Parts: sequence; C-alpha cells; structure tokens
Amino acid sequence: MNKDSRFRSLLARLVLAQACYFMIVSIDLTLTGLVGMSLAPAPVLTTLPLSLIVVVGTACSFLAGHAAARFGYRPVMVAGALTAVMGGALSAVAVATQSFALFCIGTAITGGYRAVGGFLRFVASEYAPAARRERALALVMYGGVIAAALGPFAAVASSRAAFIPYLGSCLLIVALGVVAVALAMTMPAAAAGGVELREPAIRVRERAGHLPFLRAVVVLAGSGLVMTLVMAAGPLANAHAGHSSQLGASMIQWHLVGMFAPSVVSAQLLKRTGMSATIALGCMVMAGGCAFGVLSDAGWVMVLALALVGVGWNLLFVAGSAMLLQSYPQGRGARLQGFADGATAAISASGSFAAAGLLHGVGWGGVNLIAFAATAAVLAASGWLAVRHKRMAASDAAAAMQAGTEAAESLAVSH
Repeated sequence: MNKDSRFRSLLARLVLAQACYFMIVSIDLTLTGLVGMSLAPAPVLTTLPLSLIVVVGTACSFLAGHAAARFGYRPVMVAGALTAVMGGALSAVAVATQSFALFCIGTAITGGYRAVGGFLRFVASEYAPAARRERALALVMYGGVIAAALGPFAAVASSRAAFIPYLGSCLLIVALGVVAVALAMTMPAAAAGGVELREPAIRVRERAGHLPFLRAVVVLAGSGLVMTLVMAAGPLANAHAGHSSQLGASMIQWHLVGMFAPSVVSAQLLKRTGMSATIALGCMVMAGGCAFGVLSDAGWVMVLALALVGVGWNLLFVAGSAMLLQSYPQGRGARLQGFADGATAAISASGSFAAAGLLHGVGWGGVNLIAFAATAAVLAASGWLAVRHKRMAASDAAAAMQAGTEAAESLAVSH
C-alpha cells in the first residue's frame, strides 16, 4: 500500500511536470513562428527559430538517453529544465533588442528541454507495476490537457503583458522552467524501480534488426513529422489568411486538446483492439484532418484540421510508445528511449523547417496534401513491418516445432 501510495504521488508530480513541459511547448508553437516572422531578415527564415528548438532537441535526445542510462533520470531532467530557464531568458533579451540571431540562440538552448520532456512518460512506465506500464504512460500525457487549456491563451495574454510585444511570453517560459526545475529535483534518483540497476541499459545496436522496435520508431517518427509540419504551418497560414491571433491560439489549443485528451482512451483502445488496429485508426484520423486542410483555409476548417491531426497523433504516439516498451525489459530502456525520441525529433525537424517554405510555395492546401501522403506512407511502412514480423514469428515457431519433432523421434529411436 505504501509503495502504491508513493507511485501515485510520483505520478501526480509527473503530470504536473508534463504540464509545465507542454505549456512551454505550446508557447513555442503559438508564438515562435510569429516572433520569427517579425524578426527574420527573409521570409524563408521565419521558422528557423522553431526548427532550432527541434534540431537541438534531437541532438540532446541521443545524449540524454545515454546520460539517463548512466546517471538516472533526475539529473538529466534537472539539466534539461535549466535550459528552459536559460533559453527563455536569452529569448527575452533578443525580443527586447530585436535581435534575430540572439533569438535563434535562445530558442536553440530551449531545445535542450525538449530532449528531456519525453522522458517523463518513460519514468512513469519504469516505476509502474508491470501490468500498468502503458496506462501509466498514457496518464502522464494528461499533463498536456492542462497545457492545452491554458498554454495558447497564456501565450497570447503574456505576449501583450509587457511594453514590448512577446517579451512577456519569454518571461513566462522562464517562470515555467523554474517550476520544472523544482519538480525535476523531486524525481527518483535511480533509473528504474527505485533501486540502482544491476543490468546495463540495452544498446541500440542490439535492437537494430528487431522489427517491433523498428516499427515503433517508424510510427513515432512518421506521426511526429506530419504533426509538426501541419502544426508549424498552422499559425502562419492563419496569419496569411487574415484570421485573428485569437483564432490562431484556438487552433493550437484544440490541436493540443486533440494531442492529449484521448490518452487514456487510446491506451484502452490499444488493449482492446491491438496494435495494428490502433495504428490504422490513428492514420485514418490524421489523414482525415489533412484532407480537411486540403479543402479549405476557412478558420473553423483549420481548427478542425489541426484538432483531428492531434487526435491521430495521440493514437499513434500511444501505440508507438507502447510498442517501444515491449522492446526491452523494464528498467533497461533508457538508450532505446533516447534513440526513439531523437529519431522522432530529427524527422520532425525537417517538417518544422520546411513548413514556411512549403506554405509560401504550395499554400495551406499543398502542405496538407504532403502531410496526407506522409501519413499514408507511415501506414504502409508499419503494415509491411507487421507482416514481416508475423512471417518471421511463424517461421521461427515452425522451426522450433520441427526441431522438437526431430528430437522426439531421435529419442524414440535411441530407446
């Protein structure tokens, strides 16, 4: 009972930490592109600050996985939260001095926090009872619902709170980063289970040919690409279409609601229908959102498109994360976690950076058409890997049965 009580307390702190993380993410998504638009010397550089967050987060994700495997989650999460404080402070100075270069440096440093925020769901899964790992992972994502309710409008309100536009938003990131540091310091010191690991974390090369692990990375990275591309283009398309900043905030808000509100339902769906059905449904919902984006740039259609893309991403993210959990014994997955998050961030970075150029080149409808094609590619690749895995499992089972039969016949002959 005491152990269960400690886990519930940890879970509550993880949800709060996840809320801080996605509050910062929502501020970045709502305003970084707009700040970039106001400071960038050329339109094509508009989303460079947002892309730098993802690029630096990508590099740090691989490093964070190795560090967590060696030192545990707590020091890694504290260090990551400190980057949010530093990055937010530099971004505030950049906005005050109208320096695009300094703003890029500030957002890049903030990317360090992106690298460790994903570990929060894995901490929950590592400390949860074995039968509740997927559910614990999904519950932590409910911190994103808090961020969805408060983040975008807090970003817009804080952007007008200081005498210089957007300065207050950067200072809000600093404040949230301080809270994130305090929460990170309460996390368990060990990598898993409350005790130091006796076995080392599994290396990525040990899972290089493991089809479920590869499928998890494909689902996580592919869905991240589509989600980031549409999400990065959304606020810019909203401004180009002449819609209000309040509508832009609503767009991000409903997108975040779609990303996180279905988490526990997604976990239950995964348990009842299986991995392949959940992935197929997630791709269908995501593709539906992209299809709405192809049809129109009306305000309500854009909000609906981003909301559906968010729901589809949630289904795929929960399924991909659960598949990743099945790729390693509990407590030995820090390196694989870092690699999966790093690969996802790397692929997502291309979508973030390409968003502005694609929007100028092919428009909002064209961006969504590309996202639709990418979603179809994720579904096809996931299905192909699933079929290969089933065939290999059937072949191994047949070989084992044949070996058993031969062994039995040999034993009978010897007698």
